[in-house]
Formats: sequence, C-alpha cells, structure tokens
Amino acid sequence: MSKPKENAWMTKDKLMTYTFIALLALVIVSTVLWWPISTASGLSLGLTVVIISAIAVGIAVGIDVLLYKATSDSPLNTMSAAVFGLIVALSYSLGAPAMLTIDVMPIQPPDVFIYVALISLIGSVLFKKMQGLVGRKLVNPAATAKLLVLFPFLYSVLLPADHASYIPTLATNLNSNGPTSFAAWLQFCFGNPSIILSGQMPSYTPSDVFQTMFLDKFHGWVGGASSIAVIIVGLALFAVCRRYIKWRITLSYLVTTLVFAYIMSFVYGGDPILRLMFHLFIGSSIFLAFFMATDPATTPLTYLGQGAFGVGLAIITVLIQTFMNFFGGSILALIIMNLASPALDKVGRLRPTAEKKEPKLPKAKQFTVTKLYQCIRCGACMRVCCHRLSPILIKEAFDKNKVEKLAKLQANLCEGCGHCNFVCPARIDLKGSILRSKAMLRTQ
Repeated sequence: MSKPKENAWMTKDKLMTYTFIALLALVIVSTVLWWPISTASGLSLGLTVVIISAIAVGIAVGIDVLLYKATSDSPLNTMSAAVFGLIVALSYSLGAPAMLTIDVMPIQPPDVFIYVALISLIGSVLFKKMQGLVGRKLVNPAATAKLLVLFPFLYSVLLPADHASYIPTLATNLNSNGPTSFAAWLQFCFGNPSIILSGQMPSYTPSDVFQTMFLDKFHGWVGGASSIAVIIVGLALFAVCRRYIKWRITLSYLVTTLVFAYIMSFVYGGDPILRLMFHLFIGSSIFLAFFMATDPATTPLTYLGQGAFGVGLAIITVLIQTFMNFFGGSILALIIMNLASPALDKVGRLRPTAEKKEPKLPKAKQFTVTKLYQCIRCGACMRVCCHRLSPILIKEAFDKNKVEKLAKLQANLCEGCGHCNFVCPARIDLKGSILRSKAMLRTQ
C-alpha cells in the first residue's frame, strides 16, 4: 500500500465537482422559473432547459469516455466534461418573448436540441480535447464552439433582425418614456410573455424593469434567467474555492461595466441606471462574468493580469452591445481577451527574491492515491513560493529545455520546500522540475 501523502485539500476533481453543483443549482432555478411558460411547440420552457442540459452533458461525458478508451493520450476527466456540458447548456439562449419573430432564432425546441448537441460535440472534440493535447488552451471551449456553430448564420442568429427593427439602439438616449422606449422593450423581451399574450400591457417603470432584469428574465442565456441566483451561487462557489477561482476577473468586470455604462450614459444621456441594468444583468453578461470568464485554463495567471482581463472584457462587451446590436457580445469579447491571456501572464508577475518568506498554506489532507492531471493554470503555486518564483512557468521552460528562460525566472533560488506541490490541485511534481532546472543551470 502506498504511503499517504499530505497535500492541500483541493484537487481538480473536487474543484470540478463544486463547480458542477453550482451550475446544477442554476439549471434548477431556470427550470422552476420557466416551467409555466409554453413554447410554440407546446413544450414547457422549463422542461426544455432540462432536456438541453441532459443532451449537452451526455454528449460531453460520452466523448470524454470514448476518447479515453480509444486513445492512449486522452485522460478521463468525467467531472470536467460534465461541467463543460452544463456551461454549453446554460450559455445557450432560450425563451418565448412575445415581441420576437419566432423563426428568426433557434431559441425553441426542436431546433435548440440540434444546436446544443452540435456545440457540445464540437466543443468537446476540437476545443476541449484537441486544444488540450497541443498544449495550453487558448480560448474558452464552450464560447468558441458556440460561435463556430452559429457563425454561418451570423446575421439571423447572433445579430437577429429583431434587434434592429424593434429595439432602440444603445447608442442613444435610453429612457422609460412611452411604449417604444428602451425600458418598454426590456419588459417586452425579457418579461413574462404570459402577460402580453393575455392582452395586457406590461408595466415598464424603473422598479418593474429592475425586477425583471435582476430577479426573473424569460429570455436569453439559460444560466442568466435570474441574476440574483447567479450572484448568490457564484459567490458561494468563490468562497469555497477562493484560492483556485479567479474571482478578481469577475470583480474587475462588474466594476468596469458599472463605470463604463455611466460613461456611455453621460455621452448619450438618459437614465444611467437603466443602461447599467441592461449591461450588467442581461443573462449573457452576468453568467459569463461568474462562470465563463473565470475559466482557469484560458485566463491570466497573475492577479494584475486577471484584473486587466476583466477590464478589457467589460469594455469590449459594452462596445459590441452598443455599436453592433450584438447583445450576447460578451461571448465574442471573451474569446478576444482569451487570446490576449499569454501576454497578460507577464503583467504583474512576482519578482523573485533571495529573501525567504513563509506563506499561509491551505488546510492539509492525507491522500493514499493521488491522480495526476494537466495544469489547470489556477496560479496557486505562484502565491505560495517562499521566494516568489513562478513554479508552473519554470516547469514549462524546463520541459522545453529553455535554459535562458530558466535563468530569467531565477529557478536557482528554489530551496525545495515543496509548497508548490502541496497546493497544486493537478498534483504536478513542480518541485522536481524546478530542482532539475536548478541542476541544469549549474551545468551551463
């Protein structure tokens, strides 16, 4: 029997399990909220949420198991695949808004089942498995797969005609004055369609709009049906996994969105709160901020880089929504910022020092068996090094035999304390790579 090893309590499987539970909670919230609403096909909108979630998770997990059994270099990551599947389902737009021309977008069954299946299939194979095999994941798999599947129908799906014909452009004064105002449109599009279909005119006072956008939307990304639910569930996940979740991206995104929305309101006039409620609480924005923008594999390692990532994501999102009428613009902004992550990894990197400072470590747990994974780029190892080294970057340089980079990263300062190994949720032998790097530098 293997001798028990002491490591930090967090593992990749645990992180994925907690994330899955959080996402499942949002599936339940959306299902309950939307269950009374019927689609054009007669199927409950809440039941549609359940079906697309099952389809996306089933395909993602099935692909993961199939590739694991068919190939020698594809690890089995069942919980990670399940999380990916729920992200696909929760980032898909559903709804039955009374003002929408139903055949413009695939937002109702049976079309949604086909699109969700394609996104889950392509995302699992191309952007999750294959992208992982070639090295670092450059783009968020769910976001990229969605854009790729819907790209051939860019104008009708991502930029629907309804956004130009019914909705006031955001590049103007936004107010609550009359049935053609922006506030009225928000109620027509995101409010309970049963009110309109019963022949009543929905109220569109600021308090009514706030309730719709913050508590219960009936159109848009499934995961963002209730902004307050996303915030509560997201904060709970951050509290449990705070060392391994990049919550600084979410914080900087929300703060920058608030500031930039007020700037746009100053430029164009109107009600700044109304504009802020749209940019902050539209389903694609709030869900992406908590559960997609924080994807560790495709975002910066450093704290300052994460802050810059969130700021850039917010600014690009608001610009796309304002000037392109692409109200799910945060998904395109996310991919753009993902591609900037390698450069942002260099922003705010800790400077190595010969002075030794003992960090505060997370609680420990004994493991008889440890499971090795690829690095998830959480950056935890960089915050516990006694000499402020960048263990994962040193390992990557060592694996590629980059001696000059190892010298710049000052791998020779390592004393082999093993803190990096202790906190790593992927259980990578960072200490061994760094010590071998140190030996390599001595021979040069």
